[in-house]
Amino acid sequence: MTTFSQLIRSAGVVGAGGAGFPTYIKAGAKAGQVLMNAAECEPLLAKDIELLNHFQDEILEGFSALVDNTGATEGLIGIKRKHADTVANLTKAVKKYPKIKVAPMGDFYPAGDEYCLVYELTGRVIPAGGIPLDVGVVVCNVETCLNIARAAKTPVTHTFVTVTGAVKKPATFHVPVGARFSDLLRAAGGVTVSEPAYIDGGPMMGRVFFDADAPIVKTTSGLIVLPKSHPLIYKKAAGYAAYSRMGKSACDQCSFCTMLCPRNLLGYNVEPHKVMRTLLFSDAGGRAAASESALLCCECSLCSLYSCPEGLDPRNMCVTAKQELRAKGIGVKNSPVVKGKSFGVHPLREYRKTPVSSLVKKLGLADYKKHAPLTELPFEIKNARLMLAQHIGVPAAPLVAAGDRVRAGQKIADVPADKLGVAVHASINGTVTKVTELYIELQA
Repeated sequence: MTTFSQLIRSAGVVGAGGAGFPTYIKAGAKAGQVLMNAAECEPLLAKDIELLNHFQDEILEGFSALVDNTGATEGLIGIKRKHADTVANLTKAVKKYPKIKVAPMGDFYPAGDEYCLVYELTGRVIPAGGIPLDVGVVVCNVETCLNIARAAKTPVTHTFVTVTGAVKKPATFHVPVGARFSDLLRAAGGVTVSEPAYIDGGPMMGRVFFDADAPIVKTTSGLIVLPKSHPLIYKKAAGYAAYSRMGKSACDQCSFCTMLCPRNLLGYNVEPHKVMRTLLFSDAGGRAAASESALLCCECSLCSLYSCPEGLDPRNMCVTAKQELRAKGIGVKNSPVVKGKSFGVHPLREYRKTPVSSLVKKLGLADYKKHAPLTELPFEIKNARLMLAQHIGVPAAPLVAAGDRVRAGQKIADVPADKLGVAVHASINGTVTKVTELYIELQA
């Protein structure tokens, strides 16, 4: 008999956002509480609330199944109280699920960070370098719960993506995995600026790119279009030479980056200002030691895009430091800095949370804050490039060859049972036109 975890794995369910952790691992765990991350703290993105407004019953069905199969005694839905209508509807709907409760939250960033979410909803602090399960908690997001509910009938072939910013018709679409970003732009009526740049994901943690031909993967949650000249694009696209040079010349160690760091406020040894200080060191050994506080950085970008009064980039200095440390074999498992004594949750944490409204103004995104309703695609997707690595773990291995005919939902790549990973399924009916070590391409 197929177990719940096996069903989820076979359906290709992963975290529908972030790094895409395979959900079957969480489903097979034992936990005291399961949290649904509906915080959606990235500015401009809207898919979680749109999903809860349109597929509430299915989402709760999937969430309840996850709660039951982990043996949890409680399921908590972390959602911002500003979504009053959605919160009210959820509160009524969960009455038939004795274990599930709605847990309204404030409108701050990054409320959706797992470490922050777990503390907000349970009062527990995850050990440094640990995971929610270390404190008896499993976390999943809204779309993942929907995919769990549908796993018995259909595998993951589509994902929901909010398209917003400088487009004619901001909207949230249900699109085949493997469709191009250019398809989404066309569905949103096209761009409204002459030289567009794109952000894959949210404005804080998403990556900047300039070629809209890239394919959509299971973890794609948003596509934000901005003018290439927008300060946010310039800041996010700057390379090491730029942000290290500016940091070395202008950082005055004011420590605002550390004082407002969401992980530091929870007591972790994350001190971005000390990582910035290493730009003045010439001794590689000294730099490595001082940089170890970067290992627990969650890369939320709050320090770089909001906190620093000089407009410097502590976030990317932390990213660089982590790369340098890993090359030397130093990580969260063996760093004395990471494992050092916790500061304890900061007594002023509640007063140092960053309101999303302030963040939107600081980022220069107020003009793009528009409703992006769930909307049907106005045309059929004819081509799909399905990446073989769309999740944490090993890439899937192709099960098809060029020339094969496939149908939507058919398994076209898979991962060995003893390896971490999930299957990939055709998202459209069509012919396999190309198979490489990176992707499988389909043409309707």
